Amino acid sequence: MPQETDLLLAPCLSPIPEIPTFDSSHDAAANHSVLTETKTRIIVIALFLGSFLSALDTTIVSTLLPTIASDLDASSQMSWIATSYLLSCSAFQPLYGKLSDIFGRKILLAWSNLVFAIGCALCGSPWTTNIWILSAGRFIAGIGGGGLTTLSTITTSDIIPLRKRGVYQGLGNICFSLGCASGSVLGAVLQQGIGWRWAFLIQVPIALISGLLIVFVLELPSDSPGRGLIWLEHARGNTFQWSKVTKMIDFVGSITLVTSMLLLMITISFLSDPSQLSKNSWVVLILLVAGFCAKFVHTECTIHNPMVPLRLLWENRTVFASSFTNWFMTMSTFAVMYYIPVFWQTVFKFTPYDIGFRSISNFVGIATGSMLAGVYMKCTGKYWNFSLVTNILYFTGILSLFACTFRNTPQGVLEYLLMFLPGFGYATMLTVTLLALIASVDFEHQAQVTSIQYAFRATGSTLGVSLAGLIYQ
Repeated sequence: MPQETDLLLAPCLSPIPEIPTFDSSHDAAANHSVLTETKTRIIVIALFLGSFLSALDTTIVSTLLPTIASDLDASSQMSWIATSYLLSCSAFQPLYGKLSDIFGRKILLAWSNLVFAIGCALCGSPWTTNIWILSAGRFIAGIGGGGLTTLSTITTSDIIPLRKRGVYQGLGNICFSLGCASGSVLGAVLQQGIGWRWAFLIQVPIALISGLLIVFVLELPSDSPGRGLIWLEHARGNTFQWSKVTKMIDFVGSITLVTSMLLLMITISFLSDPSQLSKNSWVVLILLVAGFCAKFVHTECTIHNPMVPLRLLWENRTVFASSFTNWFMTMSTFAVMYYIPVFWQTVFKFTPYDIGFRSISNFVGIATGSMLAGVYMKCTGKYWNFSLVTNILYFTGILSLFACTFRNTPQGVLEYLLMFLPGFGYATMLTVTLLALIASVDFEHQAQVTSIQYAFRATGSTLGVSLAGLIYQ
C-alpha cells in the first residue's frame, strides 16, 4: 500500500525532486521554526479566522438568494449574487501565491482582510439598491476572500512541519466548514431578525480583528521564504530592484483569467434566454471566450513566472490528479450547496431558518471528514485506499441528493441527514489531495502548487454555481 510520502499516481514524470521522507532535514518549517508553541497557536487561530470568514461569505447568501433577488427586483440575475464573489476568488487566489513570495505573507494577509471588510461593508450599505452594486461589493470581497483562503494554507505550511500538517489542515477545514455551515444559518437568522444586509455587515469587524492579529502576532523566521523576496534581499545586504516586480508578476495571466471567466459567466447567463442575443452575437461571444482562454493557457505555459504554472500539470502527475479531482468535486459541491436550498424553499416551501438547520449535517460531515483524514494520515502515513473509499461515499451522497429531487414532499428527518456524506467526502478529499500535492514537490514550489489547487477549486465553484443557475432558470 502506498505511503503518504509516495506520489498519488506513480510513476511521477516531474523533474522536480520529491520529498522522500518526513525527515525534518527536508522540511523548512521543521528546520527553521523559532516560534513558541503558544505563539504558533495564536498565528494559526488568526489564519483560520480569515479562512472562516472567506467560507462564511461563500455560503451566507445561499439561503438568502430568493429574498435578496426579490428585494432588489433581480430574480433573473440571482446567480450573480453568488458568482460575483466566486469569480474574483477564482481570478485572485492563484495570484496570491506569487505575490506573497515577493512581498511576504504578512502584508498580503493584512491587505486581504482589509479588502474583504471593504467589500462586505459595501454589500450591506443602505446605498446598495440594485443587483449590480451588490455584485460589485461581492466582487471586491472576493478579492480579499481569495487571499484569506490561499494564504492561510500557504502560511500554515511555512510554520508547521509536514508530518503534523495533516492535523492542522484538518482543523483548517473544520474552520472552513464551520464558516460554510454557519453561513446559511446565520444568514437566515439575520434575515428574519434585522435584515439581510447585516449578514454582510457583521463580517466587517471580524475581518478587521483578524487583520490586526496578523499584523501584531505573525512573525516568520528571518530566513523563511514567507518573509518575501524583498525582505530576503535586504537581509542579505542587497538592494531590491523594484523594476523586477513587473517581470515577476503575471499581469497578463491575471487579466486573461478574469476576462475569460467573466465572459464565460455572461455566456452562461444568456443561455437561460437565448433570444436575447442574435446569432452573430453568439458567435462573437463564444470566440471571445475561446480566445481569452487560449491566451491564458498560452501565457501560463510560456512565460518564466506564471501565475498558475500549468506545466506542472503534465510534468507532475500528482499535481494533475489533485487539481482535476478538486475541480470536478468542487463544481458538484457548490452546485448542491447553493441550489438544494433553493429547491427546498421553492418546492418544499421551507423557510430560510428551516433550510439553515437542515444544512448543519453538511458541517458535521466536513468536520468529521477533515479531522478523520488528518489524524488517519498522521498516524498511518497512508492515504490511497482511504481516498478511494471516501470518494465513493461522496459519490453516493450526491446520488442520494439527486434522487430526492424527484419528490415534491418533504421526507422528514431525511433532509437533516442528506448533506452529511457529500460534506464528509469533500472534506477528506481536500485534506488528502493537498497533502499529496505538497509532498510531491520541494519547498520552493509549495506556494505555487497550492495556488494551482486553489485555482481549480475556485474556477470549479464558479462554474458549478453558474451551470446550476442556468439549469434552474
